[in-house]
Amino acid sequence: MACAILLLLWVRYELSYDHYHKNANRLYRVVQTDKNEGKIRLLAATPFPLAAALKEEYPEIVRSTRFHNWPTSFPKGDKIVRGKLALADKDFFEMFNIEFIHGNKISALNGLYDIIITEEMAKRYFGDEDPLCKTIIVEPNFLFTVTGVIKNIPFNSIFYTDCIASFEFYGTKYGGNSDPGILNDWNNVFNYTFIELRKGVNSKSVEEKIGDIIQRNRNGSNAEVSLQNIRNIHLNSLKYEADIATGNIIYVRLASLVALLILTIACINFMNLSTAQSAKRAKEIGVRKAAGANRFNIIFQFLGESMLIVFVAHVIAMILVELLLPGFKNFMFMEINYQNAGLYLFLVSVVLFCGLFAGSYPAFYLSSLAPFNTIRGFFNKNPGKAGFIKALVILQFTLSFIFIMCTLIVRSQLNFIQNKNIGVNMDNIGHFEFANGIQRETLKNELRNNPDIMSVTITGHMDVLNNGAAVTGVNWRGKQEGYDVMFGVMNADVDYAKTFQLEIKEGRFLSSSEFSKDTTVIVINEKAAQIMGFKEPVGEVITDRNGLKFTIVGVVKDFRFKSLRSPIEPLVIAPIPPFTKGGTCYIRMKPDHIASAIESVKKVFKSNIPDYPFDFKFLDDDYKNMYMIERIAAIILGYVTILAIIISCLGLTGLSTLMTVRRTKEIGIRKVNGARPMEIIYMLSKEYTLLVFISFLIASPVVWFGMNIWLRNYAYHTTIGWWVFAFAGVIVLAITFLTAGLQSFRVANKNPVEALRYE
Repeated sequence: MACAILLLLWVRYELSYDHYHKNANRLYRVVQTDKNEGKIRLLAATPFPLAAALKEEYPEIVRSTRFHNWPTSFPKGDKIVRGKLALADKDFFEMFNIEFIHGNKISALNGLYDIIITEEMAKRYFGDEDPLCKTIIVEPNFLFTVTGVIKNIPFNSIFYTDCIASFEFYGTKYGGNSDPGILNDWNNVFNYTFIELRKGVNSKSVEEKIGDIIQRNRNGSNAEVSLQNIRNIHLNSLKYEADIATGNIIYVRLASLVALLILTIACINFMNLSTAQSAKRAKEIGVRKAAGANRFNIIFQFLGESMLIVFVAHVIAMILVELLLPGFKNFMFMEINYQNAGLYLFLVSVVLFCGLFAGSYPAFYLSSLAPFNTIRGFFNKNPGKAGFIKALVILQFTLSFIFIMCTLIVRSQLNFIQNKNIGVNMDNIGHFEFANGIQRETLKNELRNNPDIMSVTITGHMDVLNNGAAVTGVNWRGKQEGYDVMFGVMNADVDYAKTFQLEIKEGRFLSSSEFSKDTTVIVINEKAAQIMGFKEPVGEVITDRNGLKFTIVGVVKDFRFKSLRSPIEPLVIAPIPPFTKGGTCYIRMKPDHIASAIESVKKVFKSNIPDYPFDFKFLDDDYKNMYMIERIAAIILGYVTILAIIISCLGLTGLSTLMTVRRTKEIGIRKVNGARPMEIIYMLSKEYTLLVFISFLIASPVVWFGMNIWLRNYAYHTTIGWWVFAFAGVIVLAITFLTAGLQSFRVANKNPVEALRYE
């Protein structure tokens, strides 16, 4: 019960995402669908001008806002405060439940450098000081003025952030861009668009009206937009690329099923053990019936006993939950509030379900026994069968097989992900961010002077493992009219390929000083070359939406710049624009000199930027964190599997006890007639082995089909090998022989005289 309650608390938490907004039924996110060459691409991100255009053109839409947030750093003296920065429009505070403690939500974001922070962020950054009108540094070294403080945004929200600034800041300052017109460019796909519908407006009719708005504003586009209610975003957005949502409805359903199955297995155990003890209580029931008790009295008695046992178990379970909950919350990254009437109702429901379900069969079975037969000890005409109990044990072991197999497959996929060759050598690579005020080449040269450092490269502010930067509106020779492709974009320097050990398929990589306003050079991946259709891409010229020309000087072998959940996408690697401030420095170190290399890097960093905190990370740790949910699922399934096996063993103990009690006289007669102990053990054990085999036959196809569906969520995944089923079968058989075999051994070695005189 404790295990099931913890799982169901997490399920309830995941299902509660963004339900707290007062107008949640009228709040929608706008997503787009691109169709090219028969392929459908779903994008959560939308063009910059979409939000304003929707509000202006359609009276059914009362408010709209752009939104985007990402983890960043907030330097504070010699330390770094980590948090999330969000950019939004003013309607954001009217649409969603954002409660201001200080400041005015109407005027809080009037200035480009105005920022609103949460209570938690105010404490972390300013301590006990009043944060209003004070400055806060946002990497890379932008100074913002705090104009408002809001209550902490709940964890169970896709809008969870620490700071909110104006979206106009992105178009004029962020990244050194001085062109505010960038926010009116329909080819820039970066932000998420949210709208609020007027009361009584049907979302389907609005969806039909706005479907072609991107096509009407972006030449050559065939994108269509649709609406997604805010309450459905968190758990139903895996199909969308570059999404803000991180939930997975599959894991929520799986956790719900696992919790229900654990309770079911436990209840079945109670039935088995209670029924196994029926021989001891048969005479009691017979006497009570002979004294006038009716069947209802017997049923009420046993259900009452069952409810009492379950209630005591529930009290102990809640103590366990309270002890385990702090660690469980940290492990699952969630917050649970017990002061909730719905939660108490749920817990009462668990008690009633377990009590009634677990006590039902013993109550109805024992109450049906004939009084005179039970008093004489003959309470079953078919003492060797007990078909219903066997069916329950088959169900138990079927579930145990499912848990074991699923755990093995999830762990196999996790190992596949972590050991998959992604085309980037991450070994011994560390990285740190730096702000403007430092010359990139000066930093690189000082770092390369250290013999412990093999190579150094600098990129723009982009995640090299999960890069969401993209661009549309790219044109090339021979491109079909109306054909638009979204290309990933990576800004890097000349040593990027060397540091990450990329394979050059054609031409060369970037060289120094190749960025200009008129033309610049780029390197593309194999996927981009394939889409463009160039047999010899080196030397070809492409143009972007602004008419800037790019000459292809090289092609690199495809490598991963996004997670394995999505297929390889076309990529353009371009030099870092000179107006870009700061960046991320990646360093490949010698394996045996990592500690000394890091210390040297820190000294170089401090000598160049003494007032900026040094925060060093390893790339392989970043890669592991990308698949945190898979790691959590594997760990939880492992614990649940162990629990299911233990419970199933208890159930098998109940069945073997029942079989032994009902065949006591038979075993005694067989021994008197010369049967050896091993023959008795074989006779009893073959029944359990048959039940395990039937369970295996039922569980195997269920796991095969179910886990193949789960694996399809990944563009690259492992295969389900025969060893998964063989290993599960060996484990369960071994446990069966240990559990039931010991019981059979004890019975087989008893004195037959005791067996024959047990009446």
